[in-house]
Amino acid sequence: MEYEGLTQDDLANVRALNRAWLRCRGGGDVLAQSLTARRLERLAAAPFLLFSLREQDDSWWHGLLEDQPQRDLLREPPPSSGGLRELQSTGLAFLWGLARRNPYVVRIVSGAPSHWCEQIASATLMQLLDRSSCCELIQPRFENISKMHKSFAQIGALQSMLTTGQPARDGRLAAAACRILDTTRQVADKV
Repeated sequence: MEYEGLTQDDLANVRALNRAWLRCRGGGDVLAQSLTARRLERLAAAPFLLFSLREQDDSWWHGLLEDQPQRDLLREPPPSSGGLRELQSTGLAFLWGLARRNPYVVRIVSGAPSHWCEQIASATLMQLLDRSSCCELIQPRFENISKMHKSFAQIGALQSMLTTGQPARDGRLAAAACRILDTTRQVADKV
């Protein structure tokens, strides 16, 4: 079976959606605030969406798209920002149209499983947008990963300092270590 790959139009739409995402996030996102316009443009040119629409949450989507869904009273509120609401609708509409035409590309640009592509493609666009309008779907794709990388970098820097640092010149570290052993022996003797 042959798959049609990404077209230039698909990539142009992904870039436009990423640009809009970075603009919406610019006010509150530390990363977006610290980047220059040129770097933001390079980031927006990634060949995948920088935001997620909860594509991996199969049970949530199944509940949303079932024939007669019952509204959840505790469901999260819709996006507070008008720009995010508009971007969420635009992103869903783009992925919906793409899933009907070429689900393989949806999987590439959003990381969505094939079942999700089938689910959204089987709904009408109005049904999809109407049912998702009451929820906040849109979220950063790599928020947790960037926090992990920051932690790993901090741990790596600390480890590097501890393993490659200069030893104490006056021998005070060795003397301090000796005093600690005496203290632990005293505590152990008391227990």
